[in-house]
Amino acid sequence: MVWVDSGPVVPGSVFAPDLPEGVTELPLPPFDAFPPQASLEGLTAQVLERFRARAVPEPGPVIRQPVELTNDARRTVPTTLVCCSLPSAQMLELARAGHPMFAEVANLEQLDVIDLPTGHWPMWSRPGDLAQIIESEASRTD
Repeated sequence: MVWVDSGPVVPGSVFAPDLPEGVTELPLPPFDAFPPQASLEGLTAQVLERFRARAVPEPGPVIRQPVELTNDARRTVPTTLVCCSLPSAQMLELARAGHPMFAEVANLEQLDVIDLPTGHWPMWSRPGDLAQIIESEASRTD
């Protein structure tokens, strides 16, 4: 499993609990409304324009409903976290401290971390580097 500037969540997590029930889709918000953790580092105006043109709305129920995880075998899957907007050392420290966004990382039995310093969307800011990392991880035999 390869997570890109994200990671596994704890069972019961809800991404947008206050999203009104009537909202069926959530479009990509204006870029200036993004929180700091959704860093746009490395994205030019041209890339942002292409990003916006290709963006699809997120389904409301997906971000409003709790995540249901029932199979603990998920924690034994070899996992790589590609850390972009937050260095791996800081993310691991937060995981060990039980931070809600990273607590599940501490439960992974086979974890590798790779730093790819850029913003939250390396597929737009450093696509070649990200593709190389994913290919390398997918090709591992250990």
